Amino acid sequence: MEISKAIAQDIDLLLPFAEMTFRVAYEDQNDPVAFNDYCSLAFAPDNFIREMNAPASEFWLGKLNNELVAYLKLNFDTHAEGIEDGKTVQIERIYIHPDTQGRGLGRILLDFAEDSARQHHADWIWLSVWKKNPRGIKFYEDNGYEICGLEMFPLGDDPQEDWVMRKAIRLIN
Repeated sequence: MEISKAIAQDIDLLLPFAEMTFRVAYEDQNDPVAFNDYCSLAFAPDNFIREMNAPASEFWLGKLNNELVAYLKLNFDTHAEGIEDGKTVQIERIYIHPDTQGRGLGRILLDFAEDSARQHHADWIWLSVWKKNPRGIKFYEDNGYEICGLEMFPLGDDPQEDWVMRKAIRLIN
């Protein structure tokens, strides 16, 4: 898989892909009204462009044969429960096209995120994962992440509990 940094011109490719992968992952497990309310805000073009242009964030595209099959969003120097000290990188989003899941692409993207965290001299890499996503939780645990806290994910009018999971990238001095 080729991984490249997303630029503003990628919005027309990335935005529909981001919404599609989010919907496939969570739509049928949530209240339709709350879910659609969330999507209408989170995937509104102006909001998404603002996220792409945020100086402390990076979007990365994963392609196979020039086809978008994955994407990743990293945030720098953000903190959550259980991660109070040290420099951090957050994996805010990591999504793989449903037709290409099970081929190791998630692991490739996770390794890429961890390498990026090391390049930014982070002490911790962290993410949040929905408590009702046992497959995701197991994937992160199998890759060395541990549950260290809890945070709320505002899905429209249906706030949901996410586990905060972290992995040490380098020793804290």
